[in-house]
Amino acid sequence: MVALVAALAAGAANAVAGGGTVISFPALVWLGLPPVLANTTNAVGLWSGSAAGAWGYRRRLGSLDRRWLWLALPALVGGAAGAWLLANLPASWFGYIAPFMVIGASLLIAIEPFVRSHLRALAAAGGRAGSATAVAWVLLASVYGGYFGAGIGLLLLVALAVLGLDDLHVANGLKNLLVVGLKGVAVAYFVAVGILHWPAALIMVVGSTAGGWGSAFLAQKVEGETLRWIVVAVGMAMGLVMVVRAYL
Repeated sequence: MVALVAALAAGAANAVAGGGTVISFPALVWLGLPPVLANTTNAVGLWSGSAAGAWGYRRRLGSLDRRWLWLALPALVGGAAGAWLLANLPASWFGYIAPFMVIGASLLIAIEPFVRSHLRALAAAGGRAGSATAVAWVLLASVYGGYFGAGIGLLLLVALAVLGLDDLHVANGLKNLLVVGLKGVAVAYFVAVGILHWPAALIMVVGSTAGGWGSAFLAQKVEGETLRWIVVAVGMAMGLVMVVRAYL
């Protein structure tokens, strides 16, 4: 039941304000799953919601210059590398850094409106940082996305702005597509090597899909900005609890 409620909340949060992982991942840890298993299960459980979000932007992507699609290459490579690192590095390492990634992702969610408000200016100056720098950013962000991934969308939006993609709706669509790709590679790897808790993952698929679908109703009842700060507060609280459990 806790996994279902967490997935419902995560799916709704992702659809309205973002940051669902900072709710669902700590909830799975609280249920007793080891951090690595909780992370892989969470990735599988929430991937369908990401795919649905990308599908919703398909018309926007119709106007996208095809040259942007080559960014899928560093995204897929990074996602695969991040998934491999999660599966092959000592599980204790992830257990120690996971609380801080939850807290860090919560902070990313908090500053997202500020960052978004400056994306157009960043895109107008696109190229100053150099395409190689932006592509490296996509690659590194994708490694993080395959390894953990909360807040990955904002990191990719910044990279796209640096590259000069100034239409924010198209950038959102491309960002969603890249996230689906890099997360999809990670999910396929987790399934192939069998490091996930299938019962919880299937419950989360149902919950996150229903949460995303029901977000239209939620958006009418709760302002997106209010929900954002609820997600930030819950994520920070859960992250601090995880710090206490891991270190004290």
